[in-house]
Amino acid sequence: MLNYKDIKQSDENTGKTLRELLNIKDTNIHFPVNAVQSEDYRGLRVKMIYAVLTYDLARCPHYGMKTIIRHTPKKSIIQLLPFQGNPTFLALFKQRFKCLNCKVTSCAQTYLVEKNCYISKQLKFAIAWDLKNKISMKDIAKRYFVSTKTVERILVLFVKERKRNFNYLPKNLMIDEFKGTKDCEGNMCFIVSDADTGEIFDILDDRRNFKLIAFFERFSFAARKAVQFVVTDMNAAYQSFIKVVFPNAQIIIDRFHVVQQITRAFNKLRINEMNKLKKSDKQEAKDYRKLKKYWKTLLKNNEKIDGKHLKQFPLFQKSYVTQAQVLDHLLDISPSLKEAYEVYQGLLEAFRNKENSTFFALIENLPKSLDKTFAKSITYLKKYKNEVVAALKNSYSNGKLEGTNNLIKVIKRIAFGFRTFKNFKSRILLQQGIFTIAYPNVK
Repeated sequence: MLNYKDIKQSDENTGKTLRELLNIKDTNIHFPVNAVQSEDYRGLRVKMIYAVLTYDLARCPHYGMKTIIRHTPKKSIIQLLPFQGNPTFLALFKQRFKCLNCKVTSCAQTYLVEKNCYISKQLKFAIAWDLKNKISMKDIAKRYFVSTKTVERILVLFVKERKRNFNYLPKNLMIDEFKGTKDCEGNMCFIVSDADTGEIFDILDDRRNFKLIAFFERFSFAARKAVQFVVTDMNAAYQSFIKVVFPNAQIIIDRFHVVQQITRAFNKLRINEMNKLKKSDKQEAKDYRKLKKYWKTLLKNNEKIDGKHLKQFPLFQKSYVTQAQVLDHLLDISPSLKEAYEVYQGLLEAFRNKENSTFFALIENLPKSLDKTFAKSITYLKKYKNEVVAALKNSYSNGKLEGTNNLIKVIKRIAFGFRTFKNFKSRILLQQGIFTIAYPNVK
């Protein structure tokens, strides 16, 4: 550890080299020959770089008096960016000045660090920039040898939100929800995106209708009136709030959720029929295992079932059969399942071909012998007939938003969760480029 008397004499060549390496532009910082030292600091082996900050001060910074004299330098330890993976600090001796008139003492200042702060601006910017990546704040803290709380403070200070224009809304919207943080007012967070670009428009910590209505009513009536399409799932609550805030918008049910409704209904029937089989009976026990193992074959598009190539399927006595023969065997186990399968495949085919009249004709004319639970799940789609027809006639879907939700889950999992919604939202929108990094105005 060096004292001020050991570094009073500066060396021009050393200063030039260190300024280039550390990217320091302040010419008032001077370095001695033996500036770089290896020392123990805060329980770590660090690189300590010694320097002196000095310049002439004409007037007292407090009262403007000219009676200024130099005073004893004050040592300040400033943390820099790690160099070659090693924690690096700048032991900066700041020249002090004393006003003989007002007796006030002040320190020399540099752009390198804020007043009364011991973390360099370069290090803060590096941490803020890393917050844009899919990496936890704890890992960022370890990388730069700071505390997690320091990273959180930098996130709050450096993230700059876009100024909200309450006279603008995207013409086409996608809405959905995802699991938030414990401090959220509702159980789920609400996300709204531009259906044309996929860009997140905003994230709210509550999906309840009164909160959504209050949020969107802040926008001008002209902006809300211009919204043409809103893509959503089959959440009845969303339907009601959309009609309140977007008077001219056509609601579109996301096509994935329509297919999911049909597929889940059929898969649930398969499970029910499978559980009816008696495991005490040898043949029924075998059928139970086949229905359980080959559930994907039953859900597969009928046009993609292979009826030509023979191969061995487990549970089929090691005989060579086609995938179509496996399917036929599974359907022969249960007449109810076979009848529902025909309806299931017919609905999916009509939906893929965007034949809305055929699709709803099949729903209107379901066989009376069809399983009641399966039929009830299918007829539920009649409630959203106009919205499903709009989905088949238009190209909009929630595909882009579902991809964003998957990214949000990744960010949350990598971070091992977030304590506050504010930090969670900032990390999401920062990663998506909607929030930007800007150095805060410090007085």
